Amino acid sequence: MSLNILITGSSGFLGSKLCEYLGDKNHKVTAIDIAPPSKKFSNIEYVVSAIEDYLNTNINILKTFDLVIHTASVLPYKGNKDLLIKTNVKTTRYLISKVAEIEDLFFIYISSSGVYGKPHNLPVKRSTKFNALDLYAETKVISEETIRNTLNKNFYSIIRPRTILGTNRRGIFEVFFKLIKYRIPIPLPNNGNQKIQFVDVEDLARLILHIGFNNINGEWPAAAPNPKPLKDHLQTLGANINKKVFRLNINPKLFELIGIVLVKIKIVKFTKWHFGAFPYDFYFDEKWKPDNFEYKFDNEETFLKSANTFFTLRNT
Repeated sequence: MSLNILITGSSGFLGSKLCEYLGDKNHKVTAIDIAPPSKKFSNIEYVVSAIEDYLNTNINILKTFDLVIHTASVLPYKGNKDLLIKTNVKTTRYLISKVAEIEDLFFIYISSSGVYGKPHNLPVKRSTKFNALDLYAETKVISEETIRNTLNKNFYSIIRPRTILGTNRRGIFEVFFKLIKYRIPIPLPNNGNQKIQFVDVEDLARLILHIGFNNINGEWPAAAPNPKPLKDHLQTLGANINKKVFRLNINPKLFELIGIVLVKIKIVKFTKWHFGAFPYDFYFDEKWKPDNFEYKFDNEETFLKSANTFFTLRNT
């Protein structure tokens, strides 16, 4: 079955991966972003525009789509507060209001596992309450509430990814990889004993399309199976690249306090979430996933795939 699909945020890391996956499929895909794509894929119609401008200029365009995948978002360490709120809340609300006008249009929203902050219980389940620690997570909570209050529950799905890794995507762990390269001890709260979870961008894209193609409604995590303590990942990485990994243990409460100061004086790109949630365990219930979906990469494979790209590129 061929679908007419709209992807927002198509020039971003996830949006681009979705375009790559859909480029050789028998679907009509429109990819919209305020920035032009760094790489174009076949059979994709690219539109460089703000979402509001695109929908206002093409008043009835949403009626032509079967599926809308909304990935457009400003990350917590990019842009200012006003831009973050405009993109993550106001633009999302506007898009949702337009989607609500179209009968049977399926909508997928890419939220964030950051809405749980430091989780109230483990593993994180459907019943786990939100505990947003920073503005970025708060914008995701607000947008999720808008979806639940506006759209028919049978025609939307919300996905909450863990830290997204992949080729040329390392997030905060790039700092770790640089320290390992220069044999500098990594400052780790809880000595790296916290059980942590990631998701590979390929698996996230596969999950999104599995949900979209099958119209699977609901709220879902995106997280690689078999989470392990961070120190185990680092030890495996060290053995893999033949480098000793040095760790500097920091008390989690002290780590949080230092983070509050650094964020307040704005000398780091990180947010309160990084300092308030990172020192502690966070992993989803492994049974919480759509039927007939399996991850290609487990947690360790996801981490090593990202890390090995860093070290390979710098050793060639």
